[in-house]
Parts: sequence; structure tokens; C-alpha cells
Amino acid sequence: MSPEEKRSLNEVVHLFDEAEHKTKEIEQFVQELSIPSINELRYSGYHLARAFTYVGEQRKEFDEQISKAKRHCERAIYDAHEVGIIYMLEKIKNFKERYSGSSHTVAEIIPDYVDDLVSVDEASKLIGKAHEGHIGDRATYYEECRPHYNRVWEISSKFEKASPLIDEKIHKNIRKEQKETRRFITTTLLTFLGIAISFIVGATLIYLNLYGGN
Repeated sequence: MSPEEKRSLNEVVHLFDEAEHKTKEIEQFVQELSIPSINELRYSGYHLARAFTYVGEQRKEFDEQISKAKRHCERAIYDAHEVGIIYMLEKIKNFKERYSGSSHTVAEIIPDYVDDLVSVDEASKLIGKAHEGHIGDRATYYEECRPHYNRVWEISSKFEKASPLIDEKIHKNIRKEQKETRRFITTTLLTFLGIAISFIVGATLIYLNLYGGN
């Protein structure tokens, strides 16, 4: 085996290990298998085995099989990232809907909330771009997909951790508003009561002044 062939094989093995690790990672938190990734890994293994039959003999065929094996690994990495991103986008969507009427409170707890939503939108657009006539060539997006996956993962985790704090803040604001409302009602009632008493006292004094001497 030549040094070039060994290097090519090592590159495929490195990509295969990355794809397998990412597929298992996604399986753990999504609780479902990434079937496309598993299929791509199977295809990659097939081409890798074929490549070994050409080692030291047919370099053109060897390089062709190595190239195909690499592309399948790259697609497997993209597919795993895509499953993870879609899963987290759904969680973020639910978060947004849950607090749709409390955006001001959310921004108080998560100061960079708007920037986070921009990043989420960019990840969503990447997934859409990969499906708009380019799904067969999604391997080209595997490197671009990685930072979006990491960013959306970070945002989803942040939102999940912030949720109890937001709920607490919302409930605190509700209690504050209820207290202020009760205070306003009490003050208003006392004011009207004072006016009514003043009116009655005034009317009584007038009556006594007019008719008290009779």
C-alpha cells in the first residue's frame, strides 16, 4: 500500500468515525434512528471494501471507490446534523409559541433573544436550501451544516434552561399586576366613598341651614 493510498483510507476512516459518532449522538437525544445516515454509512462501507480490492494494483478504481466512500460519509454527517437541527427547530418553535405574548419578559431573561432567532432562521434556510433541488448533492453542505447544528443546539439548550426563569418572571409580573389592580380598585372605591360621604354631609348641612330653624 502506497503512502497516498494509506492517507486516502485514513481520511475515509476519519469521516466514517465522525459520521458514526454524530449519528449516535442524534439518536440519544432525538430518541430515533437517523435512517438516512445509517444507510449512507452502509454505502460508504461497501465502497471502502471495494477500494481495498484495488490497493496497489488499480489506482484509478481505488481513487474512485475512495471518493464515493467519502461522499457517503459526508452525506451521513449532513443527514445526522439535519435530523438534529429539525428536532431542535421544532423545540424552539414550541418555545416561541409558548411565550408569544411575553416577548418583553423573554428578552429580559435572554438579552440576545433576537440574535438567537436570527441564527435559528439561518439554520432553517440552510435546510431548505439543501432540499431545493440539491438533495442529491447534500454532501456539499455537510461542513456548512456543522456550525449551524452547534449554534442551534446551544440556543435550544439555552431556551430550555431559561424557561423556568421566564415562567417565574411572568408569574411575578402577574402577581404584581394583580396587586396593583387591587390597590387601584381600593383607592378608587375609597375616593368614591369619600366623595359620597362629603356629598351627604354637605347636603345635610345645607338642609339644616335651610330648614333647621323651623
